[in-house]
Amino acid sequence: MRTKLSKTKNKIIHVAKSLFSEMSVYKATMNDIAQAANMSRRTLYMHFKSKEEIYHYVVEDHVKDINEKLQKAADSALPPDRKLKLYILARFNVIDNLVRQNKYIRYDFIFNNLRVEQLRKGIDMKERQLLTRILQNGKEQGLFNINNPSSFAKTLLIMFKSLEQPFIIIGHRKRNYQSLREYVDLLFNGILNKG
Repeated sequence: MRTKLSKTKNKIIHVAKSLFSEMSVYKATMNDIAQAANMSRRTLYMHFKSKEEIYHYVVEDHVKDINEKLQKAADSALPPDRKLKLYILARFNVIDNLVRQNKYIRYDFIFNNLRVEQLRKGIDMKERQLLTRILQNGKEQGLFNINNPSSFAKTLLIMFKSLEQPFIIIGHRKRNYQSLREYVDLLFNGILNKG
């Protein structure tokens, strides 16, 4: 987790986040960032060595936002089966919002898997923990018929990731959520005890 940053660094990160969203991390230059932040390049370089370093902080901000939203879904007071459904819908809603806000992140999700993996490094471990906890609670309450919650959490995460690209490519919210609900129903009818 990032330590407390100076006002200037936070301003640079905020400006860069906006700039990367508008013109992409590939096209934006340190000079563009300095101009958008109303500062000299010298001042910018005093705080960050490179655009890649700034991008690292921008990614960290995205990861923090995503983790907070997923944590909120996982911490809901619902029973484990409903909590897992909420978590899945929240997860895909976060991705949907992220790619709608930033067409370059959308492009990366579709075509540049390496950059997406950089974005999600900090998310995957947290997701496995949250999913494992939900699944363990469901198993303990007799709701889920699974042997190893941790292993099943990894499998779920792989399944979720495999659905991301088609979800993003379709790009139609209503159709996406209808398909997602069908996947969720299929998942739950397969793991819920029937009585």
